[in-house]
Amino acid sequence: MGVESIVVAGRDAWLKAYSEGDRRKLGLGILDAIARGLEIDALRPPPHPGGGVARQIEARRLAELDAQGVRVPHVLGEGAATLLLSNLGDTFAARLRAAEGDPARIDAMTGPVIDAIADAHARGAYFGQPLPRNITLDDAGRVGFIDFEEDPLEVMSLPQAQARDWLMFAFGMAKYYDGRTDALADMLARVMQRAPEVAAHAGRVGRLQGLAQRIGWLGRSARHVAHSILVVRAATLLPMLLGIAVLWDWLEDGEIELLRMMF
Repeated sequence: MGVESIVVAGRDAWLKAYSEGDRRKLGLGILDAIARGLEIDALRPPPHPGGGVARQIEARRLAELDAQGVRVPHVLGEGAATLLLSNLGDTFAARLRAAEGDPARIDAMTGPVIDAIADAHARGAYFGQPLPRNITLDDAGRVGFIDFEEDPLEVMSLPQAQARDWLMFAFGMAKYYDGRTDALADMLARVMQRAPEVAAHAGRVGRLQGLAQRIGWLGRSARHVAHSILVVRAATLLPMLLGIAVLWDWLEDGEIELLRMMF
């Protein structure tokens, strides 16, 4: 998959091309086997098709989310394996990096993002990968969401998909709350208490929370996993299964230092 910034009628837009195949097929299969074996369906990875199928999924999901009142890009045009999408502004990840070292500023941005996810869930929406890089935040404070070429409902229920959203969000946010996990946990707990069924599904992955206190020394990826375990545990959410979370980190950013040590 490739994304290119272009200008259309004087406005910024994104041309997204969907490549064929999925180099992560083996890793995703392992991840799925682990999740099914432990009966933690909320962590099952959905299929990752390429090309025209991925384009169709994203176009459909964008239309569904838009109908649910979620701020997502508009489809300005499409090809056999491409979509031309409107630009919603800076990513949340970029805003967080710019605010590094300023906890109050980070909290001021994170709260509205959490509220936006919870509000979308209340409307029946789900995302899949609400990581900071897949969330947008413009100068007016409007929260948006991008990147939908997969559909978690292919392998799980809606409450499980929403539980998965919180897991992915907590994992993506952990590095920005290094040493302040209680602050993030408090914000998550505030919204999670409104969704008991989602919390119940999320809680099923709390079997190995004790590992959080024993893996921080293994490197940056493991430390982020440990932090996110502590965050979601404190929020009575979904303490993450070590093997699944670390494998997910590898699939997302290619960092496999911990996997090399484990295998």
